[in-house]
Amino acid sequence: MKAFTVLSTAAVAFLAACSGSVRSPQALSALPAVNEAPLRSGFTTVVPPQLRPIGGAAALPLSLDPSSKSAGGIYASEVYGTDIWAFPQDNNQNRKAMCVVTNVQGVNGIGVDAAGDLIDPDGGTDTVIVFKGPKMCGQKLGSVADPYGQPSDAASANAAKGTIVIANIFDTNKTPGSVSLCTLAHGCKVNLQNSDMNEVAGVALAKNGDCWASATDANGVATLTYFKACRGSGKKASGYRNAYYGGLDIDDKGNLVSLSYEDAKLYIYKGCNPRCTRISGPFRLKGEATFGHLNAASTKLVTGDFQYGRIDVYDYSSTKIRFAYSFNRGFSPSEVVEGAAFNPRSTE
Repeated sequence: MKAFTVLSTAAVAFLAACSGSVRSPQALSALPAVNEAPLRSGFTTVVPPQLRPIGGAAALPLSLDPSSKSAGGIYASEVYGTDIWAFPQDNNQNRKAMCVVTNVQGVNGIGVDAAGDLIDPDGGTDTVIVFKGPKMCGQKLGSVADPYGQPSDAASANAAKGTIVIANIFDTNKTPGSVSLCTLAHGCKVNLQNSDMNEVAGVALAKNGDCWASATDANGVATLTYFKACRGSGKKASGYRNAYYGGLDIDDKGNLVSLSYEDAKLYIYKGCNPRCTRISGPFRLKGEATFGHLNAASTKLVTGDFQYGRIDVYDYSSTKIRFAYSFNRGFSPSEVVEGAAFNPRSTE
């Protein structure tokens, strides 16, 4: 199952398609007609305004078995689902969820901070919700409304007390997307824009405070924008070779790990401040994935494989990756598996 969003001045539409030109009945019933020709721009799996709930229930954790008390695991989410699942880190394809965070909406990328807190860019409610870690289903610490747009990804060193960097796929009036800087205590006070960012998918935040945003420009070309100290208007990164945009992460050597979702490939860069040097890749993935993250030692990469409705895990190094295993217990391909993150995360 493959999902993409089409952006135009007339309509914002979420399409779930099996072949790239066939709409699902759910999408067709909610949306106006759009051009069925092949598209280069606007691909991502986000929940559009037409499908958002009014308001939003408070997200609460639901423990499924005693192992939920343990720390460490893999988070996974579905765009059309209302849960974030927490699984143990093993290669048992029939594994059961340790616990589930419920009543989330329109989740795209998910993130974990240095303390193990879970960050949910809740696209269905235009909020970012933080849950306490390192236990896999801790209590809700708080949430912040995003006044600048629809959040698709988030990163933070300390989500409870520090800055949360948020990628907005679109802004509130559907003009080009942006990057917002927010805190739970004081809300969102800074919004970063750049002419090379039209639809914004992923963000990454370095230890020194620099940040990057993956996007497509107005012509549908994949771009990477570098923001020194996560401020200012940013600079377009040169040497960025992704065919499409996607999620970002930083490995233990400081390399930027970049997903290119439509062609199911992974690129690894160094620098990108703003000149990128490609270290390795592109590596072919098992299935198409928009978002994914590394584990604490940067030896494993997990992706949300929306093409096959599962979670894929790879052995990772900065020079090669190797497919390790997949699992899909509890997922529904029609719900679009997308978010995926390790807890604990990469030490970066």
